[in-house]
Amino acid sequence: MLFVLLGTGCASQETSPSLEQSAVFPSYQGSYASAPIPAEWIPLYQRLRADGLDGPDLPRYFSMMGTPSQDPMGRKIKELYTKAFAPKPKPTPSAKPSKPRPKVYPGVITAENVEKCRAFLAENAAAFDFAERTYGVPREIAVSLLFVETRLGTFLGKEKAFYTLASMASSRQPDDISSYLDRLPGASGRLGWIQERMEQRSDWAYKEFVALLGNVRASHLDALGVPGSVYGAIGLCQFMPSNIAPYGADGDGDGTVNLFTVPDAVASLSNYLAMHGWNKASTRAARHKVIKTYNRIDIYANTILGLAEAQGYRAD
Repeated sequence: MLFVLLGTGCASQETSPSLEQSAVFPSYQGSYASAPIPAEWIPLYQRLRADGLDGPDLPRYFSMMGTPSQDPMGRKIKELYTKAFAPKPKPTPSAKPSKPRPKVYPGVITAENVEKCRAFLAENAAAFDFAERTYGVPREIAVSLLFVETRLGTFLGKEKAFYTLASMASSRQPDDISSYLDRLPGASGRLGWIQERMEQRSDWAYKEFVALLGNVRASHLDALGVPGSVYGAIGLCQFMPSNIAPYGADGDGDGTVNLFTVPDAVASLSNYLAMHGWNKASTRAARHKVIKTYNRIDIYANTILGLAEAQGYRAD
């Protein structure tokens, strides 16, 4: 996922089938039953209507989603609250020196995974040929990024992106995450602080939800079934939905950007890296910096470069 930590060693290690011509996530082929929209969704639905985003699909989606989950917003507020108010642990003498932090994700740069990347490149040669020729990003970098993000499409996230973002967008008041507030010491005296951050995160999630709605409509995906990360990143390349419009690319020429297909995912991540300076980066350090625009931590960029180099790519 762009700008947040995603697939980092926990994904399935199974080799995916050939994906060059087909989506790894199926298009929507049916219709949802009509039912009343639960009251908890009404403010979000009305906001979408006011912004001109209503359609015959939207009431059906809301009627099928049950009620909002407290988890997406609750997790984020707990994280922010703990960082702001939790007592800092006092340093304690240690009998043993602490181990140095690993430079790369453990278990990723292995001979087995190098072979998986090479097999994936061979199975989807046309997609990688097009992306490398068009955007200038080496295929070893592109496939390594896909491996780190989703294990080449075999792990696309455990959440439902549409429901996750809708739940977060509809959570604006402390009462909306009551089960989490009970676990935050002193929360009752900081409700103003909590609400301010909830409103900020809700507005962010609304922007992402609107972008996802537009993409599933254009790509004819099953909105309620789209898998994603805990905060809504989707596809083989784990884009946040708002990054699809500026950076998404149609790699198979079908007129849409569907990040659950290999051609579009590879073209999109390559376009993203190109637009963030890949083709001007002439050193390993410069390329490391470009990869960090995709995910801001060093170990992420180290792992992608290391896995690419294990396939024969030369960063300098």
